[in-house]
Amino acid sequence: MKNHLEKDVSLFTSRVDYEGKLKLAGLFDLFMDLAAEQAELMGVGYEDMMRHRAFWLAVRTRVHIYKNPGYGDVVRVKTWPGKPSLVKCDRFYTLKMGEELLAEGRTEWAAQNIDTGRVMKTDGFGYPVDMEPLPERVLDRPFTRFKDKPDPEFLHTTYTVCSRDIDTGHHMNNVAYVRMLMGTFTVAELQAMDVAEAEISYSSACREGETLRVYRRKDDEGWHLLVQKPDDTVAAQMVLRLR
Repeated sequence: MKNHLEKDVSLFTSRVDYEGKLKLAGLFDLFMDLAAEQAELMGVGYEDMMRHRAFWLAVRTRVHIYKNPGYGDVVRVKTWPGKPSLVKCDRFYTLKMGEELLAEGRTEWAAQNIDTGRVMKTDGFGYPVDMEPLPERVLDRPFTRFKDKPDPEFLHTTYTVCSRDIDTGHHMNNVAYVRMLMGTFTVAELQAMDVAEAEISYSSACREGETLRVYRRKDDEGWHLLVQKPDDTVAAQMVLRLR
């Protein structure tokens, strides 16, 4: 069984922004799609997971951007899983153009049971736990442990989860949060940014019809964003670290 997957992807309209550059959500999409494709090859793709009443759940993701490709560029995307723990597994990504490294990514994943909502053990849904992983790891420092709490001073907007946000787990897709949060910025605000790194942590699932509160604050590190559910539970937090 091949322990990694890489392929060339051409960047066109759906993945680029107002300046013809790869969108942050587009980068997340590239990584997520290739991860799903390799999961199929590993025997833990969509249909395989459904047989175990399970679906993949992103716990947290970090991406680091060295250089942003643009419209028409052909980029090479690579992904590979790390060695699984009892219930979680790291997955790593690189984005290159030729030999030039454009971006790296790392996601912590788990599998959740559709019926119970509980996280499953990695050996409980057909995951190839004995597969020898690539030794390479990227962005290997610990993920941020977000401690922010909603502050009314930084309430920026609200967003109602709709059908386009919902994935096969019947909750808001992990990249839909990124798309929503980046959409809270104006073009002028985005033009003033130079995002070096984005990190997002998911803590509570959001469902169709829920109206979420989005908080934003800026400090010397960059932008901090927090998503709060109608019951006041924090659903997700993201930081955009600027150059």
